[in-house]
Amino acid sequence: MTPIKTYQNVSFKDLIAFSEQNPNRSTVLKMEEVKQTDDRLLHKFDLPEYVSFVIHPASILGLCNCIADPNYYYMAPPSIRTQMLIDLATNLQQKTDELKTTAISRKRKKIYDLIGAAYNQSVMTEKDSLELFQGISILCNLQFVIIKESVQECTENGLIQESGLKGEILFGTNPIHWKKEEPIWIVDYKSRWLAIPHTVTADHIYTILAEWLETVQQKGWIIQWPEIDETKTELVHKLMIFPGWQETDRKLSKDQLAVRLGRLQTLQTFNMF
Repeated sequence: MTPIKTYQNVSFKDLIAFSEQNPNRSTVLKMEEVKQTDDRLLHKFDLPEYVSFVIHPASILGLCNCIADPNYYYMAPPSIRTQMLIDLATNLQQKTDELKTTAISRKRKKIYDLIGAAYNQSVMTEKDSLELFQGISILCNLQFVIIKESVQECTENGLIQESGLKGEILFGTNPIHWKKEEPIWIVDYKSRWLAIPHTVTADHIYTILAEWLETVQQKGWIIQWPEIDETKTELVHKLMIFPGWQETDRKLSKDQLAVRLGRLQTLQTFNMF
C-alpha cells in the first residue's frame, strides 16, 4: 500500500532561511546575446524606415484585413483569420456592383470572380493580379505601390546571377488621380508582405514618394508609369510646360511622349502631397 503523504506548514521566514543555505543561490541564468537582425527592414528597396509585415496566408484579401487592423490581424488565431477572409470576400463581391460607375465597369464580373479566386488561393496570371489590385483599390479606397522583384537566376555552378534589373514597381490605379486623403500602401506583388512604418509616422510615405521612385529607378528598378492616352500634338503641348523640354523631343514617338508625360504628371501629383 502506498503510504499517505503528509505535509508540513512552513512559514515564509523558514523558506527564506532554507533558500539561503542553497549553494547555487547566487547563480543566474546566462542570457545569450540576441543578435539584432534587419531581415524585415526594407533596405534593399531603399526603405530602411519600414519593415515588412508578413501576410499569412499570402493573399490580397489577407493584405486588406491586415491594413484594416494590423494589431488584430497579428493576434488573431488561424480560425479567426479564415472567418475574416470569408467576410471580406463576401463583402467585396457584393460591392462589385459599385464598379458600374467607374473606368473598369466592364470588368466588374471578372473582379467578382477574381475575389473568389483570391479566397481559394488560386494561381493567377500577372494580368489578373493587377486587375484585382485595381478593383480592390477602387472598392476599398486604397492606393497601392506594388513591388515586383525580378527573379534571380543561378549560373551553372550554382552561384546567383547578378543583374542590373532589380524588378518592377507598379501602381494599383492611375497615380495621377491619387489623393492625400486616401492611404498609400507599399506592398509585395504576390501579397506576401506589407510595408509598415518602423521609425516614422504613417504619413511619411507622402513626403518621400516622388524622390523615392526616382531613386530606385536610377538603381535599376523599372517604374511602370501611366501612359497618357492623347494625340501626339496634345502630348507635346502639355510636355512643353515642364522643365527640360527641348524642341528635338518632338521627334520622339507618341508612345515615348505618353510615358514621359505620365511620369512627369505622376511626380507632380506626389510632390503636391
